[in-house]
Order: sequence, then structure tokens, then C-alpha cells
Amino acid sequence: MAFTPTYQLTHTSNVNIRDSQTASQLFVSDQFRLAPKFKFSFHVSFSINTAALMNINLVQRHKNEIDMLVKSADLPSFDMKTETLNQYNRKKVVQLTHTYNPINLVFHDDNMGVINQLWQNYYNYYYADPSSAKDPGAYARTAMKNFSYIKDTYGLNNGSTLPFFKYIKLYQMARHEYVCYTLYNPIITKWNHNNVDYYSNQIHENKMEIAYEAVSYSSGAVTSGDPEGFAIEHYDNTPSPLQGGTNSTSSPSFVTTVTGNSGEYLSNLTSTINTYQNTKSNLPTQSTPGIIQNVLGSTGQGVSGLQGITFPTNFVPPEVTNATIVNL
Repeated sequence: MAFTPTYQLTHTSNVNIRDSQTASQLFVSDQFRLAPKFKFSFHVSFSINTAALMNINLVQRHKNEIDMLVKSADLPSFDMKTETLNQYNRKKVVQLTHTYNPINLVFHDDNMGVINQLWQNYYNYYYADPSSAKDPGAYARTAMKNFSYIKDTYGLNNGSTLPFFKYIKLYQMARHEYVCYTLYNPIITKWNHNNVDYYSNQIHENKMEIAYEAVSYSSGAVTSGDPEGFAIEHYDNTPSPLQGGTNSTSSPSFVTTVTGNSGEYLSNLTSTINTYQNTKSNLPTQSTPGIIQNVLGSTGQGVSGLQGITFPTNFVPPEVTNATIVNL
């Protein structure tokens, strides 16, 4: 980037509000091809072995709901083990092996207890303890008794042969396309029911850590059912009321946008900001109902494209102040 002394800077246009052309050409052009993805656009799918379930109803009725109740998920990460050798005094780095780091998934603890049922089925499939604990005397003082006296099974002595989860798929979605990470033979290494607290009003959640044996990658176009279980149940299929319009003065394919009428847009924007700056001392307080809140606060970016700008719609102050034009 060239350095230009401040005293040599001159105006080349009357437009003082503009974006960075480098960022625009990199991230916006070509339909946002190189724009970064949002973290919230993801989907998780679990392939559950029905033979491992106490109640097959969990998969038949709630399979897609389990997928949708994932609150957050880690993507796979790897550690590569290397060693630096000495090759005639030249350092040579060689690869030895790699490991798959465990990942964490966080679930909403739903009111129906679907996620709690998922854990109960997993726990009862691999471990005999929860079933044996219900038998009278299973946890009596029998440690000094003869082995023939102990009739119940404990720990992993539960006859589990098939994996509970065949695989878990993690999907990242953007621009109607997805990238899929498939984790094979996942095993739960930690489960946390979290805590309860009278003092807190936060949403309750369950946490799960899993280890896995391999990772594969795939990609494709997002459709109903692809990713697995996506847009099948509880999905909003109502078309958006926001539609692209056409400019009658140009070709039918020209869509009228903010950039299409940038001169008028900037003129209105400048007038609005000047009006606010010259009348903000007369604006009512935030406690007054029906007025603008956080006009230049930290609100999200609106249709205007400006961070924190909110425009009044139905409130007329009792005293109208004529604004004086102030150049931005």
C-alpha cells in the first residue's frame, strides 16, 4: 500500500461513503464465492444402529429431531506426529503418524427429553450397570461373597457387539452447497448432563465428547434430505417476501439494488444522518414508547447496509426542529 502524505490528499468525488474495493472485489464479486462462511449455518446427522436401541421409536419418530437439537459442534482436528532427523547435518522432518482429536457436541436439553433418551439408550447398550442397579441386592455388600453369589452383570459385560453409532456427519453449508465431514465408528468418551441452578435463567444443555477412528470428506448441493435429515421436519418452507425487482429503464435481467441507485441512496442517507445529528438533542429518552431506540448504537446491520442505523416510522416529535445541512 503506497504512502501519501495527508497534505497531498484531495477529493476526487462527492461521494464520501464507500466500501473497500479490495474487500468488495475479493468477498462480494462472483456471488460471494470467497466470502467467509458463517458458523451458524451447519447441520449434524447421526446414523444410529436400531439393533442397539431399547426402544426403536427413538429413531423412527425422533431421528431428524435429534439432528436438529445439536446446539454447537466441533469440526475434526488432527495432530501430526513428526520427528526431525539429522541427514549429514541437514535437518529433515519426517512424518510418523497422526491422531484424531476428540470433538465436542452440545445439545439442547429439550422438554420432551429426546436427547436424554438418546444418552439412556447408549448407556444401557454398552454398560450393564443401569439395568443391574434396578435389581434388588445388586449393589448390596457382596464384595466378599463367592462369585456364584453375584448374579448380575456389571460394566461392559453387556453383550454389546455392534457399534451404537455407525457414523456422525457434520455439514457446513453456504451458497446452497455443503461440505461434509464423516466420522466413522464414533464412541462417546464423555457425557455431561450439566448442572441446575435456581439463580440462573440460562437454557439447559447436554455436552458430549466423542472419539472416532477415521474421517472422510464429501460435498454437494443442498436439497431437502441432503444433508441427511435436513429440511424434512420442522423446516420453514414459506417463500421470503423479499424478491428481486427489475429496472424498467434497463434490461429485464438488471436487478434494482442499493448499488443500482447509489446516488439517490447516498443522498437520502446523508439527509437522514444530518437530520439526526441536528435534532438528537431534542429526541425523547429511551423510556418514551414508540420512538427510535439506539439510533446509532450497536444494533445489527439492516437492509440499508449500515451498522446500527434505525429509521423512525410512526413517531412525530411534538416540536419539529429544522435541520441545518452538515457535510459529512
